[in-house]
Amino acid sequence: MLRWIVVTVAVMTIGAQGDIFSSTAHLQNLLHLERHLVTTLHDYVDRTEDKLNQVKRYLNLFYDSYQEVLEQKLPVPADGDEMVANPLQAFQLVRRLSVDWDFIKGAMRTDDWLPIRKLVSDYRQLMPSKDDLQGAALALVRLQDTYRLNMTDVARGEILGMPQGTSLTARDLLFLGKQSFTAGYYAHAISWLEEAIKKAHLEGNRTASVAEINAFYISAVDMHDRLFERTDLDVKDYDTFGHPMKSNRSSAILLGRRNVFRLGNDITPQEEQENYMALCRGERLVSVAQESQLVCRFDNKGHPYLLLRPLRIEERSLEPYVVMYHDLLTETQTELLKQIAEPRLARSMVQAGKGSEVVSVSRTSQNAWVGPNDHPLMAKIYKLVEFTTGLSTDVDKEHAEIVQIANYGMGGHYTPHHDYLLVDKDPEEMKYVHPKEIEAGDRTATLMFYLTDVTRGGATVFPRVGAGVWPRRGSAVFWYNLKQNGKENPLTLHGACPVAIGSKWVANFWIREKGQLFRRRCALDPEL
Repeated sequence: MLRWIVVTVAVMTIGAQGDIFSSTAHLQNLLHLERHLVTTLHDYVDRTEDKLNQVKRYLNLFYDSYQEVLEQKLPVPADGDEMVANPLQAFQLVRRLSVDWDFIKGAMRTDDWLPIRKLVSDYRQLMPSKDDLQGAALALVRLQDTYRLNMTDVARGEILGMPQGTSLTARDLLFLGKQSFTAGYYAHAISWLEEAIKKAHLEGNRTASVAEINAFYISAVDMHDRLFERTDLDVKDYDTFGHPMKSNRSSAILLGRRNVFRLGNDITPQEEQENYMALCRGERLVSVAQESQLVCRFDNKGHPYLLLRPLRIEERSLEPYVVMYHDLLTETQTELLKQIAEPRLARSMVQAGKGSEVVSVSRTSQNAWVGPNDHPLMAKIYKLVEFTTGLSTDVDKEHAEIVQIANYGMGGHYTPHHDYLLVDKDPEEMKYVHPKEIEAGDRTATLMFYLTDVTRGGATVFPRVGAGVWPRRGSAVFWYNLKQNGKENPLTLHGACPVAIGSKWVANFWIREKGQLFRRRCALDPEL
């Protein structure tokens, strides 16, 4: 019988339901909990089998005592007088009910299910909810959409050419189809349901029947085709196959995206999204001639700290200027940062109206805020960022924010956004900004450390300029959010690609305008 060593499960405070899937750290704890539950269940099965064996033993003793009567070798007594008159049978009767029955009574008194109930109760915050299941399903849908995963490969347990050691059942595929449909991914829903039907045939209707799946499939096709009948909407804005299914049943391949990509600030939101997903897949959006202008170099910036260990700089874009600093942190340092942050993780929030923050499907991750005084390593890293960027990172003087360490869960992503907070707000929104935020100024620059390698996916991409940076443990990506004249740079729109396989941890340093007056001066050209 398969047994696991009991693993101590560290309980983290989870701010809201539906947050387990958004962090690999929490998913890892969930894995440990399941192993603990399985071990406890094995113990329960063993104890229950012992009890059943005791009951069977008692029954066997009874039948052995009356075997000759049962086999009709002796006459069956009408009232049992002859049997109790038999001293051997009388002895066995008394023994059974005075000794053997005590084992039965003891077995009945103990509640072997109690350890399992207690375990589930103690770690109830870690147990996933229906919201978690929906989030996990949508994460798979997002991965399929972004990376154009082959549905059949996913069903049999392969993602981006890597076997995952498990496969999806027909019931799993049916659930994914339902979630895709609910989210408005009609073409994807149909594809998932088609795979579910195939799998149901292979399984012999074991986890879900062909008839059950087919009912949902027909509904999805009807809704998909109904879009083509409506004159009040543009079907291109919806997830379809580009033609009604009932007139053309060949749905095997989803519509491909365009091969020509436009860049710049004047592209449409749809083009931004297509650029974002293309960059996530590793497609080239700029010409080879443009890429040839990007260089790699060493630079010590004239700072004594960097003389013996100069920066290893890789340019990823010239406008906006995006660079990657390789191997800034050691593996030990990145691991320590994760350990510092893990107990503090909570679901990432995004800004909403009137100064509020909300959980959003646009950002599926969990984060922790760590200041320079929270650990000796943090003060060193703040100094390292200052030496690297030439900008002040003095948190006490509000030159920079405390560090945000983020962990992305399954399919974890952050849709394209800007890091600046103030320059794009209208006067009405500015009323809700705290005076301290205004005094600190906007986020001049962003430096983001990668604390892990990511097996597949997880890139940081800039859809308006066609640039992308892939996670590399210990390295960091850096860019300015504002121009030298203090105005926003819309080209810095960037997004975090969904994590397909692996775990992604990052540490975000946001450097404010305050304190940078003599470190980043205005240019002679007022437009820069």
